[in-house]
Amino acid sequence: MVSETHPPDGNGHLSGGATMGKFSWGYCSDPGEAREHNEDFVSAKVATTPDDAWDRSPLFALADGMGGHAAGEVASRVAVETAIDTFVDASPGSLPQMLRGAVRSANLAVSDAAMTEGRHGMGTTMLLAALSGHEAVLANVGDSRAYLLRGESCLQLTTDHSRVAEMVRMRMISPEQAATHPARSQLTRTLGGDPFTQADIVRQPISRADVIVLCTDGLWDVTDHGALVAAAGRLANRDTATARDMADQLVSQAITRGATDNVSAVVIHITSDLPIPPAGRRRLRFRRSTS
Repeated sequence: MVSETHPPDGNGHLSGGATMGKFSWGYCSDPGEAREHNEDFVSAKVATTPDDAWDRSPLFALADGMGGHAAGEVASRVAVETAIDTFVDASPGSLPQMLRGAVRSANLAVSDAAMTEGRHGMGTTMLLAALSGHEAVLANVGDSRAYLLRGESCLQLTTDHSRVAEMVRMRMISPEQAATHPARSQLTRTLGGDPFTQADIVRQPISRADVIVLCTDGLWDVTDHGALVAAAGRLANRDTATARDMADQLVSQAITRGATDNVSAVVIHITSDLPIPPAGRRRLRFRRSTS
């Protein structure tokens, strides 16, 4: 059963998740203690019919808006909702191509929304993840991150589009220096500012027991790899009941650790060796389920 809760006004606290035949998923987004409003937005599009009948991949989306209250939360929500709608309405095809199209549409939608008075200059990061067969395909713009947790390992799948990340890659500063560098919040790529912004596409093989975590900087800034691995271990050992519970716990833990921004996480737990059907079978409209 799919369960999602979205506030009627603003982004507020967001929560959703479900247990499917081959994977489970959940997300949580919270304003945190340091901010009054939530400029993050998270959502997912997963069919509620048996997955062998799906014509396309389940899609998960996360965004971290910029531009101050109202503008930031509008940017993130517009980006995510546009990306999901574009993905659902597109003709089935190559998954990377579909994700790129979703990002382009989201970028234009944010740019158009920024023309409204009081929203000039707003923008957002965005991270999309889709499952197909034995693979996860990601599209990333900005500094929200995706991690693959497998056993005792934690692999960052995405590359931050930020000044500090560029300096680390050029070996101008160390990762330890990057954590406190004054330019760590300066992004080099976002949605809403440049009509030609392109997403990085990452393809990652997945297998049973893998856990994928998508998160905004409010979470990864105060959560080390060890904490992510430990959380995935509790899920594997069933000390944590569901992927949704793990997402809730990660967000709560980040807030307790003093997160200075909004905090959001998406957790996807692969529970089967069977492939997750890719796009291309037959046309099927997704049904939106809320409660």
